[in-house]
Amino acid sequence: MKRFSGTYSKDWAVLSTKAKARAGNKCERCGHGNHAASGHVLTVHHLDGNKGNNADWNLASLCQRCHLRIQGKVNLFQGYMFAHTPWMEWHVAGFLEANGHTANIAGA
Repeated sequence: MKRFSGTYSKDWAVLSTKAKARAGNKCERCGHGNHAASGHVLTVHHLDGNKGNNADWNLASLCQRCHLRIQGKVNLFQGYMFAHTPWMEWHVAGFLEANGHTANIAGA
């Protein structure tokens, strides 16, 4: 699988604004709001690496710090032995549903 693919859609500004609003205009991972001086600039990350996949479950509102921390590390296409952190659970559930899977836990 190619890690990053696709192109941003013409309505990306609208979609990213909606994703941020859905998260209360805060980082889903750490809870910080948009604050450039501290490095918590709010961004939206395509969790599956496909910039053309704008499904709600695929768009995570993250501050720049968290975005850089998880980018390249999250791989929705692999199984996980442990439970996901609360902020990530609904994203993974959406991914699994969209891809016809029922579990993402080893042995389940």
